[in-house]
Amino acid sequence: MGVPEQGLTWGLKRSFVAYVSRLRDGGCGAKDGGSVVDGSFFHFEPAGPAEASVLRFQGDVRLVGHAGLLFVMLKDPWVEFTSDGAVLSVVDVEHWPDTSKRMPLATLEPTEPVAAEGSRVWSDVPARLTQQGVELFNEQYAAGQPLDPVTFAVPVE
Repeated sequence: MGVPEQGLTWGLKRSFVAYVSRLRDGGCGAKDGGSVVDGSFFHFEPAGPAEASVLRFQGDVRLVGHAGLLFVMLKDPWVEFTSDGAVLSVVDVEHWPDTSKRMPLATLEPTEPVAAEGSRVWSDVPARLTQQGVELFNEQYAAGQPLDPVTFAVPVE
């Protein structure tokens, strides 16, 4: 496999994405720097220069179904490095359309990045659902439950 495209690529929880795709009125869409890759992965473009402690990505991915009762929005994910790992946050849908409020969606366990073709790459980073993220899934998944691994790549500065 080659070097990942710069940005953040994530399957979220592919069993959930597959469930949504099987719903008669289910679907997902992407815009503003977000895209759907291979039907069940979401890609978000880099948003500005990388900082030492925060990597910002842009894009808007939405999963819908059940006549609008199911609505998951993943907008503008950030990876914020902490002393014990990292946190992946997104715009908090509860405060929409205010995009300044963020929700920690997943804790990450990143290793050191690999330098490849002008990028710093973190591949297959383990992710776990946060307590705040439980609400995004209407309490169908417990805090600490594994999510799909995350891959992100940013330009070498």
